[in-house]
Amino acid sequence: MIKFFRHIRQRLLSENKFSKYLIYALGEIVLVVIGILIALSISNWNENRKNKNTEADYYCRILDDFELNEKLIDENYELTSNRIKLTKELIKDLNNIPNDRSKILNKFVFALRQDVSVPSNITFEDLTSSGQLKLLTDIKLKNRLIEHSTFLNTTLNLLKENRNEIVKRYTDYEYITELGYQDIEYVKRELDDEHIALLPKINWSNDPTHPIFIKFQDNLVFILGMQIRQKHHFSNLKQEIQEPIELLKDKKCN
Repeated sequence: MIKFFRHIRQRLLSENKFSKYLIYALGEIVLVVIGILIALSISNWNENRKNKNTEADYYCRILDDFELNEKLIDENYELTSNRIKLTKELIKDLNNIPNDRSKILNKFVFALRQDVSVPSNITFEDLTSSGQLKLLTDIKLKNRLIEHSTFLNTTLNLLKENRNEIVKRYTDYEYITELGYQDIEYVKRELDDEHIALLPKINWSNDPTHPIFIKFQDNLVFILGMQIRQKHHFSNLKQEIQEPIELLKDKKCN
């Protein structure tokens, strides 16, 4: 093809047909420019198509995260509700004298267990940290996701603070053997009678005037307050996540 055009140019020059050669040359330039524009257009079309596919993939992955988070929120809400119930029962059990110190302590440990994972924002954080947030062309949804991410991170920080305060109260005793830590099942299983005989046997749970009784009951009430706060946080998070989930569902993920 190149040889063909070169042959035409040489023939026009040899025949001294300069004006025709000039017109031909301009036409050739126009064809080259058109070819470049077409190539750029195809390249841009391919790039836009890739970006659209990537955008759709991110929406679907974010929706997967949100639906998992909603499940975790429900599980945490239910678990926290059960902990609140157990803690309230513990306050009654403690004041139902005579009582069993071992049963109270094991129930106390069970009421503080942290078994369920907390919600996360993995895909959206990946999208943000990689600089790909610009791929999201739905401005309303993008702004709502940013807003939710801020709300989620704030709530997770508050939940972490709550848990830290609960753990602090859980271990807030000068001598754990006087508290009766050796009565807790997973500790007791590893101790034989010889070890048990060496440890203090303070029946504080049956003496409302005992300092450990007073402190234990005070900690129970404090922990109950923290658990109620946790429940409110999960409730607020459940409510807040609904709108972005509906917006993401409109993207028709398969």
